[in-house]
Amino acid sequence: MPTSADFIEGSNVSIGHLGIVAGAFDALGIAKVIDRAIPKTCRHHLTHGEIVKAMALNGLGFVERCLYLYPEFLSEIAVDRLLGDGVIPAHLNDDVLGRTLDAIAAYGPTELFNAIVAECLLTSDYGTHCLYVDTTAFSVSGDYDTECDSRIMTITYGHPKDGRWDLKQFVLGMATDQHGIPLFLQTFSGNTSDKKTLLSIITQLTDTLQHPGTVYHIADAAFYTADNLATLGTHTFWISRVPATLKEVKELMTADLPFRPCADDRYQYAERVTEYAGIPQR
Repeated sequence: MPTSADFIEGSNVSIGHLGIVAGAFDALGIAKVIDRAIPKTCRHHLTHGEIVKAMALNGLGFVERCLYLYPEFLSEIAVDRLLGDGVIPAHLNDDVLGRTLDAIAAYGPTELFNAIVAECLLTSDYGTHCLYVDTTAFSVSGDYDTECDSRIMTITYGHPKDGRWDLKQFVLGMATDQHGIPLFLQTFSGNTSDKKTLLSIITQLTDTLQHPGTVYHIADAAFYTADNLATLGTHTFWISRVPATLKEVKELMTADLPFRPCADDRYQYAERVTEYAGIPQR
């Protein structure tokens, strides 16, 4: 695998930290999965898998830039070392990148990501017994006509986490394991509530990511609603913060509880066994 010290002799191009990412991409066989799912149909030099690899490298420091600037980003990088012999920056123009993005959109981004996870990540010893589920919103500029929008999700006004109330947005939901390895992602409409997105992610994870052991889904307080808990029932395990708006929580916050020391002596805890939405819990 290339290291951060790799250079092309007699030139001013380098590999740097991108060699580590490219090596991991190749070792996991991600490009092979992509090429089986969306094989190349045009006469450009690179496969869709190789183009996605280039996008992954680009995403480590050249984000929020126009697609036609990709060759500029790659002009001082040893592209042939990272992507293959004979590859030059001009091969990664905006038309080629656009075709790959169109192919991914037609296949389904979530479906493609799940295929990569199932074949490349779940077979590795990463462990999946703790899955962290959360969402973030991306504000976008431009004119989006919802009547002509064929997306499953809609780019529209919502509750912006970056404070840009003047911009439309879409929501990205993701689940990672306890090592930070992403195992699931899905886009949602910009006005979708976290209460619905978190439940949707956990439900799909339960259906698609089979694990022989007990799996705990960890989510913030937006997940904790009576409808969500009732939907998941007693066979799905989760960890969440209970909202302080509940009557029982308000009472506990003012009660004189017997606290026990944790393994970390800076913390103490008190435990209460209760039931909410028909689900027994601690």
